[in-house]
Amino acid sequence: MSPNPVLRAIQERRSVTRFKTDQVDQDKIDAIVEAARWAPSFVNSQPWDIIVVKEEEMKRELRKLSITITGVGIEEAPVTFVVTVDPRKDQHHYVEDGAAAAQNMALAAHSLGLASFWVGVFDVSGKRAPSEEKIKKLLDIPKDHRIISLLPVGVAAMAFRKERKPVSDFVHREKWTGPPA
Repeated sequence: MSPNPVLRAIQERRSVTRFKTDQVDQDKIDAIVEAARWAPSFVNSQPWDIIVVKEEEMKRELRKLSITITGVGIEEAPVTFVVTVDPRKDQHHYVEDGAAAAQNMALAAHSLGLASFWVGVFDVSGKRAPSEEKIKKLLDIPKDHRIISLLPVGVAAMAFRKERKPVSDFVHREKWTGPPA
């Protein structure tokens, strides 16, 4: 593990899909949102909007509408952040910008002693996935916005470590050196 706190947070963060009933303090929620605010975005467009969902019935509905095998975590987590983006602010980079904001949030949660996992509902084909449309309707998200991810956050009820593949398996120097694509 790196002695650098940022690199250590990146190395230690894992997706956790089961949460304890402990509530998340408002100051931690605010810190996680603040981390999104500082995410990089193309020409500083900051195309994201974040919905903070804490109400039990709303989380239950999000679980039903999300197509994920780990949906129970959405309901268990004391808070679920819904990261949306407005493609009109930058039609070419809004997906990356929203993903950077969500990643900042996940790392911030980890640094605060919390856990999270990424629930994707974005359809890269350009067609709106039925779950995305239903979640947008549930949360009154504007029609033009896209949902990048749901990010349930709470105190982990489980822990595990997974190994990462070696850097040599995916880093190429100066040009592609692996098998043909």
